[in-house]
Amino acid sequence: MTDDLTVDTDELRNIAHHVLNSDLIEATIRGQRPKATSNLERVRIRQVTISDGAVIQFEEFDGTRTNVSNLDDVAAVERFIDLFRDGMRTAYIRMIGHDLQVTISRRGKVQQVRHAASREPADTQHNRQKRHLIPESAPFLAQVGIATEAGTVHPTARDKYRQVQQFVEILDRLLGDHDQSSPLHIVDLGCGSGVLTLAAHYHLLSAGFDVHTTGVDLKDELVAQLNTTAAQLGWNTIKFVTGAIADWRPEPDSLPNLVIALHACDTATDDAISRAVEWKSDHLLVAPCCQHDLQRQIDRSQIPAGFESLVRHGIVRERLGDLLTDTFRADVLSALGWRTDVIEFVDNQHTAKNIMIRASQTGAADDAARQRAIDVTTHWSVRPALTHLLED
Repeated sequence: MTDDLTVDTDELRNIAHHVLNSDLIEATIRGQRPKATSNLERVRIRQVTISDGAVIQFEEFDGTRTNVSNLDDVAAVERFIDLFRDGMRTAYIRMIGHDLQVTISRRGKVQQVRHAASREPADTQHNRQKRHLIPESAPFLAQVGIATEAGTVHPTARDKYRQVQQFVEILDRLLGDHDQSSPLHIVDLGCGSGVLTLAAHYHLLSAGFDVHTTGVDLKDELVAQLNTTAAQLGWNTIKFVTGAIADWRPEPDSLPNLVIALHACDTATDDAISRAVEWKSDHLLVAPCCQHDLQRQIDRSQIPAGFESLVRHGIVRERLGDLLTDTFRADVLSALGWRTDVIEFVDNQHTAKNIMIRASQTGAADDAARQRAIDVTTHWSVRPALTHLLED
C-alpha cells in the first residue's frame, strides 16, 4: 500500500461485520484515492448460494476483465478491509434494514451515511438472471418508444436497449467517486433523440444522486418534444435547450461536472472537448463521429515515409483519419491532466463508429502524451481542430 493516509482498520472491520451478514442485498465499491495500489474500477459484493453452501461473492472489475471469488465470512471481512486499504474510496451498500454509504475522506477518515431501506429482496441464486441497471419497466422507455406501456422492450428495440445498458454501466464506473451529497451537473451536447440523456438522468436519480441534466440540440421540435417527455415523467431537474455545441454556455454557478457528446459530427466533438476543458469539468464522455477534418488534411499532406500504403485505398485512408484524430484527442486530454482511455461503446456489428473517449480530470499533466500529440501533427503535417480550440 502506497497511500500516505492511514485508514481506520478497526472501523472498517466493524462496518464489514455489520454489512456482510444475512441482511446484505448488494454492495458496490468504486473510486480510487490518490496513490492507490489497486487498479480496480469496481467491486460488487453479494451473498450467493452454491453447492458448498452460502458464501460472499466478490466480482472485481479492473476495466478489462472481471475476477470472481467466493469467500467465507472471515475471508470476506478481510477482503473488504483490504480493498479500502489499497485505495478504494466509496461503497454503496443496499441492505434489507437500511442502505449505507461508506466513504474514505481525503484525510483517511471513514465516513458513514445511512439512507432509507432498500425494498428489493435478496436473490442469492448463483445463476440468477442478470439484473439490468435500467429495468424494462422504466417509464421513460415507454415514452421514447423502446418499451410497451406494460414495460416490455419491443423486439425491434433490443439493440437500443442494450446500448442504454452499456451507457449507464460506463456512467457507473466514471462517477463512482462523486460525493452524492453534492449536486451533479451534466450536459449532453448534441443530445439528438435524448434517449441516452433520459437514461442517464433516470439511472442517476435512482442511484440517489442530486442530478441536474441539460440536453442541447439544434432541432427546436425535438427539444420541445423532449421537454414535454420530461414534464410527463415528473422530472424537474432536467431540461432540453436549443443551441449549437460551440455556442451553448452554462450558468456560472452550475458548471457541468460531466460533459457528454455522443456521435457529434466532425469537429463538434472537438468543440465539446474544449468546452469540458474550459469549464474545468470533472469527467468527459465523447463518442466521435465523421472525422472529416483530419482526413481532408491527410489527402493534401506529405505522408511519412513507410506509411504510403495506408493512404492508397479510400476506406483505409478514412479509418486512418479516424484513428489519428481520436488518438490525438486522447493524448491532448492526457497532456492537460486528464486520466484518459479509449473504449468500445457500441458493438461494432451495429456501427463502425464505436469508439468512446472516457476521461476524468486529475490535474496531473502527462508530458509524454503531449510529445505524442506533437509528433502526430509533425509527422503527418496536420493541424487538428482541437489545437485551434485550445490555443489559449
